[in-house]
Amino acid sequence: MPIPLEKIQVVQDEIERFHDDEDNDYRNIRLKITTDEQDFSFLNKPTHTKRSVHYDIEPIFDLAYQPLRSTYEIEQASINNVLRRRYIAHWGLPEWLGDNQFLLQKHRPPAYSVRECLISIASIHSETVNIWTHLIGALCVCVTYILFLIDNYHQMDLSDLISFSFFFISAILCLTFSTLLHIFINYSPSVLVIASKLDYIGINILIFGSMVPVIHYLFYCSLQFKTIYISVLFVLSIVSMIGTSSAACSKPRYRPFKAILFIALGLYGVAPVTHACILHGLSRMFEMGFLYLCIMAVTYIAGGVVYAIRIPERCFPGRFDIIGQSHQILHIAVIAAVYLHFYGICCLFHNVIQTEQCIIPTVLKLGITDLSVTS
Repeated sequence: MPIPLEKIQVVQDEIERFHDDEDNDYRNIRLKITTDEQDFSFLNKPTHTKRSVHYDIEPIFDLAYQPLRSTYEIEQASINNVLRRRYIAHWGLPEWLGDNQFLLQKHRPPAYSVRECLISIASIHSETVNIWTHLIGALCVCVTYILFLIDNYHQMDLSDLISFSFFFISAILCLTFSTLLHIFINYSPSVLVIASKLDYIGINILIFGSMVPVIHYLFYCSLQFKTIYISVLFVLSIVSMIGTSSAACSKPRYRPFKAILFIALGLYGVAPVTHACILHGLSRMFEMGFLYLCIMAVTYIAGGVVYAIRIPERCFPGRFDIIGQSHQILHIAVIAAVYLHFYGICCLFHNVIQTEQCIIPTVLKLGITDLSVTS
């Protein structure tokens, strides 16, 4: 039987009233329609049936599929998530982080977070080996310093203590500043500049602190020569420190200039050593541990050359992103050179003790002239 027009009009009026009243809940509407001929109970049901749908959101939170996160998300990330976060390739780095174009993968993106920089120490990326080599090296040098003082304090005077302290403290500062640089290198451009300056200052301090005990023991009985050489060394160290850490030399194109300053400061050590060889003779110099000082110098130079020419990653880009890159070779060379230098000055120290606190220079006879330096 067809629906009467009056009933249809009632239904339309109720629907129009529902759409006009937005605050009304559709589920509570009850259409007041009663008829014996037709059942309108379907109008009491919502027009859109709600269905329960389960979404598997686990892959969404898998950090391997996430892009770079915002600063706020980084700050809120858990330690586990930070350790698993995705790293980026060299082409995705900003200009201030893309120093070595031969390392292609596993770079840390800009962090702007001290917490994340510290947490990244325990993760695997392009700076991991650089961080741990000098971090462990600094701790080892600290322990060596303490053990050396415990074993030798009874036979050391104030000048010995100052000389060895110069060496150990300079090595610890250099390794510590280098570690800080590699930890916070991706924090921000301004922090990178500050950390780089500290690193250059640490290198200059290491060169100065390494030469002081050598000059002290090679000219142990000659205060005049000792004062002259250490004074010139101090002036050159200050000049090199200012030149390498200045803002004008912070750009990558000034890398050769900074390398020349470091090399010039290191080569200054040839002057007092050559003078000592003339005074004491080569055979006596080798008895005093001169061989270890020579090996130490070669180790420093070899590490610097490898770092400057970017070997081996230059030959095999992408092969040494994690381990084996030139900067890591430099770090290992620095630690090896520090311990070679330590053994060399220990030989000088014990030689001075065995010769009654003074190195007696040899006499060079050139024809009629008798060249000698008295104690």
